[in-house]
Amino acid sequence: MKKSQTEFLKLCLADSLLKLMANKHFDEININEICKMADVGRTTFYRHLDKNKGKEELLVFKLIYEWHSYLQKHPEISKNDLMLVFIYENRYFFKLLNDNNLILVIMEIFEYLMETKEIKGEERYITSFFTYGYFGIIYEWIKSDFKDTPEKLETVFKNAFNLNANK
Repeated sequence: MKKSQTEFLKLCLADSLLKLMANKHFDEININEICKMADVGRTTFYRHLDKNKGKEELLVFKLIYEWHSYLQKHPEISKNDLMLVFIYENRYFFKLLNDNNLILVIMEIFEYLMETKEIKGEERYITSFFTYGYFGIIYEWIKSDFKDTPEKLETVFKNAFNLNANK
């Protein structure tokens, strides 16, 4: 029960932060504003979130929560096939992060989606190489305001790997 209450609390805070970010730059938003909008006390905020990185934690938590919900709605489709569509369907969120210079938050979310934390040993170097190459393409997609469709981006990935395989 406690876990679901904490999740609900964080989602309320994250949603409040996102609403504030629609009209105000991330760096100008303070904890008091978020708490007031969410109708949550500051003490509660600090009980569940880091003093210095709480706002970033909320954004990461929100998107990871949405990712898990998305996976449950589409159990028949592989995670890799869903990732581009998920990012595209949440493009407002990713664009908001980019517009607020939160590339490290985008990167943290992406690392989670790519499941890189579990990889150990020398394999992590190769995984990092491909993960950040993939991230670079995704980040360009975000910066271009999602000009291309997820299907077009999938073609870009396939062509990039085919070019490298043929060399």
